[in-house]
Amino acid sequence: MAKKNRNDQIFTPDRYVEDMLNRIGYVKNLVGKTVLENSCGQGNILVPIVNRYIKDAKIQGLSNEHIAESLSRNIIGFEVNREQKEKCIEYLDKICSSNGIKNVQWDIREEDFLTYNANEIKASFIVGNPPYITYHDMTEDERLYLREHYKVCKKGRFDYCYAFIEASINALKPDGKMIYLIPFSIFRNRYARELRNFIFDGITEVVDFTGEKVFPGITCSVAFLLYEKGKDRDKILYEKRETDEKMMIQKSHLCQDNKKWVFQKVIDGREKFGNYFDVCNSVATLLNEAFLIQPVKEDEQFFYVEEQKVEKEICLKAISTKSEKRKSEEQQYIIFPYKRKEEEIYNYKEKEFKRLYPYAYQYMRQFEKKLKDRKSDKNAQWFEYGRSQALKELWKEKLVLPMVITRQARVYRGDEGAVPYAGYFITQKKDSCYTLDDAVRILQSIEFYQYVKMVGTPTTETSYRISVDDIKQYRF
Repeated sequence: MAKKNRNDQIFTPDRYVEDMLNRIGYVKNLVGKTVLENSCGQGNILVPIVNRYIKDAKIQGLSNEHIAESLSRNIIGFEVNREQKEKCIEYLDKICSSNGIKNVQWDIREEDFLTYNANEIKASFIVGNPPYITYHDMTEDERLYLREHYKVCKKGRFDYCYAFIEASINALKPDGKMIYLIPFSIFRNRYARELRNFIFDGITEVVDFTGEKVFPGITCSVAFLLYEKGKDRDKILYEKRETDEKMMIQKSHLCQDNKKWVFQKVIDGREKFGNYFDVCNSVATLLNEAFLIQPVKEDEQFFYVEEQKVEKEICLKAISTKSEKRKSEEQQYIIFPYKRKEEEIYNYKEKEFKRLYPYAYQYMRQFEKKLKDRKSDKNAQWFEYGRSQALKELWKEKLVLPMVITRQARVYRGDEGAVPYAGYFITQKKDSCYTLDDAVRILQSIEFYQYVKMVGTPTTETSYRISVDDIKQYRF
């Protein structure tokens, strides 16, 4: 079951359950084959599993007593919530009763599968929808336990479901199969790299539901992951449900950059965007409120911000996709606490900064504690930006665009020296035969959005987060 938060369980809609069972081959010759559902809730996956098991057993002519005994041994569930567990058993009993089967001793365990010593379990089939709990929503004890016990959770901000996938694969028989309904982000999230390495050998199929609301009222892009133990195939079947597109993809093409998996066939003979344009992250102040100002008035020397003033000489025009979209609003500026000589950037010493720009220095003193508490670059002074990325690339005409693309890339122009403080910015490479006008045309094309849908991490049904490298790698 997916979890919208720690207290709200969202169950898998029936049609997706039936689809999972069909795809994994849970259709016939089921008697004697162990099935595991390790986060079973009220049994909305186990109920159709048991229903199929009973039908197949009756086709084989087995007695009700034999079926009851076989169900007791071969259907295994885990559920930490007692009330949900009891509901599950109640629903399973109803299915059996309607088929004349009594006295099944259900193996539904009131345990957390991730902390339970389940080494004795070896399943032919694992079908499930593991809890969707982000790193942010876990307790520190949970994070520590997963780091210590699961390979795929050793580094970074992992999700709870990563451990479920590892534990489930370890619980398969040598020829066992697993199908999970998982967040699509596992294929793109940088912290899921170890998980992708872990599933690489046995993954055989991915069904991408991006753009489809699987859980009513919940924004979460999901996919089926089919894993077959002992089958190290060189290709996987990728299906995009939104377009009904199916393709066989070489596994070696999935992770050529070792960063994320992109489900597309390799395209050769086209121009790469990054060969003609530089793509950069915006400046990272790590505390915009200290650097961004919106003057209420100005004179020849100063911008006036409420009761204070800041020297104009140390301020540059600030731009972002949001600010450019809201052109009717007052212009924002950004304090630029660096010396510039042509394209080179130099640091002020604090005393020098205070002497040259006393009003800007005094203005920033009100944020000093917050600035010092930032997770800044090691050598960043408190009055400087938290990270010094992209400062040398600012001094050209540029385009700005957001990290999240919705339906079409919104691209805006920025002047030479204007400072982008959110999203990405793009400049023309020296000697490039393509202009920024060409870049606008390329980025706002339908083809680019289709590419974004293939490589981006879904945030809503029509929005995708992309990276600097994604933009550089685009072929047009």
